[in-house]
Amino acid sequence: MAMPVGQPPVSDGGFQGWIAVLTLLVRNMIWIGITKGLGVMLPTLQDQLASDTWVFGWIVAMVIAVSGVIAPFSGIVNRRFGVGFVIMTCGIMIGVAPIVGSFVKTTAQLAVVYMLLAGVGLGVSNVVAKEAVGRRFTKNYATASGIARTGYSIGLFVFAPLVQLLLNTYGWRGSMMLIGGICLHFAACGALLLTPRRVTQSTTTEYQSISDQGSNSETHQTNIALNCSGLRGILIRNFDLRLLVNARFWALTLLMCCTIFADDMWMIYFVSLAQSNGFSNEEAGLFVAIAGVGSLLAKVCQGPLTDRGVISCWSLTSIFIVIGSATYCATPWLTSYWAMMVSALIVLFSSGVITCQTDVLIKLVLGVELLSGAFAWIGLLTATFSFTMGFLPGLLYDLTGSYTAGFTMVGVVHALPIVPLALLRNFHDSAK
Repeated sequence: MAMPVGQPPVSDGGFQGWIAVLTLLVRNMIWIGITKGLGVMLPTLQDQLASDTWVFGWIVAMVIAVSGVIAPFSGIVNRRFGVGFVIMTCGIMIGVAPIVGSFVKTTAQLAVVYMLLAGVGLGVSNVVAKEAVGRRFTKNYATASGIARTGYSIGLFVFAPLVQLLLNTYGWRGSMMLIGGICLHFAACGALLLTPRRVTQSTTTEYQSISDQGSNSETHQTNIALNCSGLRGILIRNFDLRLLVNARFWALTLLMCCTIFADDMWMIYFVSLAQSNGFSNEEAGLFVAIAGVGSLLAKVCQGPLTDRGVISCWSLTSIFIVIGSATYCATPWLTSYWAMMVSALIVLFSSGVITCQTDVLIKLVLGVELLSGAFAWIGLLTATFSFTMGFLPGLLYDLTGSYTAGFTMVGVVHALPIVPLALLRNFHDSAK
């Protein structure tokens, strides 16, 4: 159950804390399963549903967009129903999406099913699960966040060959049904997070006084003003709109947006870049696999470094922003096999460290009570940024015939948060 606003977070982890970590890890695996599953089945779906390649890419993009748009509503449903019930509901929605998708006849039907079920379920569960982890961990939050984020890496290793095996054995409709069955296990995580709710009853025995005077225009206008003021307060409280006028929030949003954007662009264009540099498709695939191992190691290793005080989260994040940006800019110039492999390893290692440490910084700077709103609005803004700007590296390649300009642009974007991060650290240290 979600903790009421104002209640102190649980000391550090405990059974419920590690169940929350497991929940977020499974959710991240399922995210990869849903998106990567469509990617693996793309040639078959294109043939069976008689559609173009870009349509399926658009479906995945719209699932990401819907998950971002729905995120600001996560805090409301979390406070109303509790984390366990919300996760169970999201697990059912995500699992039902591929099952219903196995019966579709057109790509339009598939898009609607995935957007309304998978998109909503993935968006809400992401915010709710991340807040649950943040509320239950204090000293070991970086470690817990890193372990939960390994779900993305594990999903890449597991779902790609699994979906291909299911596709070869049962066809695309059978594969979708089985993927849906696997995703339904996410609901069990929500069941483990259920706790009894306390029922409070009002002890007020006084009668409400009723005015015996008729309404006049002045009273009516006052009531309208009070109602508008009350509505404004409800919106600000439920959607955490005060974050949108908080400079610290925007600095953290810039950090997450730039990191996720650069990571997404690498995922989309790296294989094509490697091929344009003279590497085979198999070699490019190996580079990505090695980079995935680096990402997994980064997420596991970064936690103890900051949780044990070896290095501050500020310094660790800044170091890898610089390293990652330099690597993005250098990658288009690399033609050596080992240099390209090291480049891929550094990029995803840096991304793994920064994304985990950004979660830590959000909690450190904004506080635990604003976690839900912060994760929700950052999710929306990040999805919007990637969705609207994701075409730029490809456009620059089409215009110049090279990925040099595109990846240099990505490297510059990746470096943008370094100055706001330094200012944020200075203000945070001064406020202590």
